[in-house]
Amino acid sequence: MAKKQKAWIHVGMPGAGDVVESALAHHHAALVELGVASLAQSTAESFRAAVEMTRTHKDWGLKRADVEGQWTRLVRRARKSRCDLVFSQSLLAAAGPEQVALLVDALAGHQIHVVLTTGLDDESVAAASWQVACRKPERLHVIETDGLEPGQVWTAFGRLVGFGTASLRLDGVPRASATLQTLPAALREVERLARRNASLEVRLEELDRRRRKLKRKLNSAA
Repeated sequence: MAKKQKAWIHVGMPGAGDVVESALAHHHAALVELGVASLAQSTAESFRAAVEMTRTHKDWGLKRADVEGQWTRLVRRARKSRCDLVFSQSLLAAAGPEQVALLVDALAGHQIHVVLTTGLDDESVAAASWQVACRKPERLHVIETDGLEPGQVWTAFGRLVGFGTASLRLDGVPRASATLQTLPAALREVERLARRNASLEVRLEELDRRRRKLKRKLNSAA
């Protein structure tokens, strides 16, 4: 029997683990060479997929059409690589059982692993919903980030998934300031601003799509 491919879902609380989402997108091409395909190739894609799955588009000033079908598209694209899949987005920590079930349904045929990073001593908040998705308790992994730098979390995450990070440096990968990561209130504000920026990026992409569509119509009418 062929070995079942794995799907790794990183459900990170705000903190040093935030770097995983950006690093996966930044090193997408290199990771495929290592046998791991990040579903999202940009933080805007991962944000849009998480917003769709958690049904929070209105909270971010988006329309349902802006995010509808995003998760399925990302999974379908990544499957073509025939690699193990990986996805990271902190908004998934708020996903309820029904939302988790819908997300996992699109990953049928994969062995689901969930990695929870937390420095806020409340991993049970997310673990309760995600434990069922793993089917087996040993597939739920927790990386305690208290006292760890982002690079250490990234290394620990790679070790779990099965790739080395020595050549996947964090230089140029956007991440929260290490000083702010020790302050829960500041972390929440950093998270809010980061997601707002991602929301704006989604809107800009939509405007650009409409511009190109209009340009094609004008060219065809000329």
